[in-house]
Amino acid sequence: MRNFLRKCNNNTLFLIDEFGTGSDPELGGALAEIFLEEFYQKKAFGIITTHYANLKVLANEIEHIANANMQFNEKTLEPLFKLFIGQAGSSFTFEVAQKNGIPFSLINRAKKRVEKGKIRLDKTISNLQKERNKLQKTSENLEQAQSKAAEHADSLSEKHTKVQEKLESFYELYTNNQKMLSYGRKINELLNTYFQSNNKKQFNENLNKWLTSEKTKYLKNSPQKPKTKAEKKKVKVTKKKTEEKLKTVEKEVLTEVKKVKEEKIKTNLKIAKQKANYNFKVNDKVRITDSNSCGTIDKIEKKYAFINYGIFTTKTTLNKLELVEASKK
Repeated sequence: MRNFLRKCNNNTLFLIDEFGTGSDPELGGALAEIFLEEFYQKKAFGIITTHYANLKVLANEIEHIANANMQFNEKTLEPLFKLFIGQAGSSFTFEVAQKNGIPFSLINRAKKRVEKGKIRLDKTISNLQKERNKLQKTSENLEQAQSKAAEHADSLSEKHTKVQEKLESFYELYTNNQKMLSYGRKINELLNTYFQSNNKKQFNENLNKWLTSEKTKYLKNSPQKPKTKAEKKKVKVTKKKTEEKLKTVEKEVLTEVKKVKEEKIKTNLKIAKQKANYNFKVNDKVRITDSNSCGTIDKIEKKYAFINYGIFTTKTTLNKLELVEASKK
């Protein structure tokens, strides 16, 4: 350690296994904590393994230091050879002892000789690891199910498209046949009237009248494309007016969006200023920046605050706190 402390700088990479061991656990842990702070001040890089809870808590409090753990199967305690960064790992001390055949009565006696807070902290970390493993398995199963569902959906969509195309084809054929039958019945009706009356003039009038009616229906359902220059010019003018109107509406919408954004920025700045000027008090409900867990301030000493999370307490600087709810007087 003396050699490390003397030579390390911002170009150093150190690898330390079981940091602080070889001495009394509490004294060695305290010394290891000070060494780690020195490495941090000198901006050295490194990876450290440890079972000391105080080092895990310190890593959680200091920026640019991160906890990590190797994952285990929660039932067999066999290693999964997967690294998880962002959370301290449990030592699984009592679980491993129980798995290796140590009598449960002896393990319980050992638990009684350890501070309750340490057991609760280690148990909490252990439970978190188990829950994370379960969530990871659930997530993997969901991804597989989602992938299968997507493939099934694609297959169904393809079949639906083919069926739809066939239906459209059959419907078009049916519509054309019905139209032909309708035309045939009408012509047959006109011819029967002509054969009975032998009035050629009346026949031509009825035929022209029916043809005009059918042409009107056809043009209504299938509008013709503009042919003359005047018609094409009219279509262009109408299209241009529509585009100009759309551009005007778009500008108005963008102006309103800009106003809303400016108001939101002003509101956020106001809230940030209020938070910056806030003086934290005991019993305030807070969270550490970039953390989801909320705790209560137990006490404040100068620029440090002691946060109570129910199962354990941690220490951090006031400038890293975010107010969740002010204490009620």
